[in-house]
Amino acid sequence: MNIQCYPDELDYVNAKLHPAVREDDSSFLATFLRACLRADAENYELLRPALAEMMKKYPPDPVRLRMEREDNGR
Repeated sequence: MNIQCYPDELDYVNAKLHPAVREDDSSFLATFLRACLRADAENYELLRPALAEMMKKYPPDPVRLRMEREDNGR
């Protein structure tokens, strides 16, 4: 399964990569998150454990995360 099958992870990535978030777009985190969005089903499963750790270490802006969830109807 790819990231679209994991709504919490997808919301996190979209919240962190949103243009309104003022982070260095060429940072390791941003590059990794873009790779998660582009990974196919087989490769995404390899990235999931690392993404889980990134989600703990770099929490998203709560407002952005709430907006992403509302956009998805959750």
